[in-house]
Amino acid sequence: MDYQELYELRKKLADWKKNPKETINILKQLEQTPLDQEAVNKSKIYKTLHTLTTIDDKSDILASTLKSKASIVQDKLKKLSQNKPNQNEIIEKKREKSEEIKVEKQNSVQSIQSSKSLPANDLFENFKTPYPSYVDRVKYLNAISNLFILNIQKFKNQNDLNASDRQTIKDCVEKMESTIYYKRSQDYTPKKAYEQDLKVLAGFLKKDKNGSLTYSIFTKQFDPVNAAQLKAADWVDDETKQEQSRIIREKMEAEQIGFYKDLSKREMEGVEGKMCKGCGQKKVYLVDEKQTRASDEPTTKFFECYNCGDKFRIC
Repeated sequence: MDYQELYELRKKLADWKKNPKETINILKQLEQTPLDQEAVNKSKIYKTLHTLTTIDDKSDILASTLKSKASIVQDKLKKLSQNKPNQNEIIEKKREKSEEIKVEKQNSVQSIQSSKSLPANDLFENFKTPYPSYVDRVKYLNAISNLFILNIQKFKNQNDLNASDRQTIKDCVEKMESTIYYKRSQDYTPKKAYEQDLKVLAGFLKKDKNGSLTYSIFTKQFDPVNAAQLKAADWVDDETKQEQSRIIREKMEAEQIGFYKDLSKREMEGVEGKMCKGCGQKKVYLVDEKQTRASDEPTTKFFECYNCGDKFRIC
């Protein structure tokens, strides 16, 4: 029961003399229904129950029953109050919660790393980050660099990289991380936004199936600073782009009326057409060509003016 329900019942209990039978039914309801300690305290129904336990029941059977039921409910409220966590328990729970948050924070670096076995590399050992900085910043740099190394090894199909490759990877990762760091420095919660962006970056690196996108950053074809902007469209490899284009084209062919006509308009954009006799604009283009006569006869060409819509054919 919530506060409002208990408050209404309390008013009826206070007026028990007018209808003692209803009061007894209310007490039975309170006895059988789960109660919330906060709602009980707010409604102050326990005060009315205490009054009912002190009524004179010698001359009335109903009053005796009423008093007995009130005592039972009062005992229930006392037990409910005793079961409420004391202040020390609340403090202990807060401490435990604080410890959980601390552990979660310590594991945030691990959440960036892939579930796969990563190479044990520490490219940023003894790396000095500019002041002021975050305590875990070097750990994040190493976590991202490990993902980067894994993808480059995958792309090159080799298990080890030379010193020059490692230095290039270090430079790329440092540029991406610093771009994210300074981009998020003015946010309302800069560290939280910074960590979230690094997780997004890690997610893109994990999705690089063959390592080709990571390699394009490695060779500077995909600028590390642009990569750190984390635009999803930039992080799509050529194979996926071709597949997406094919799916879109098939969908247009299946659903869009006049697909080939619209396609030809786009392909002819910027190309000067023939003069239209109707509107005088050079917007007449060939839109279709069909063999409408014998196979040894020329095809029939269909033209349309994209300015006024005039259509004609030449046989």
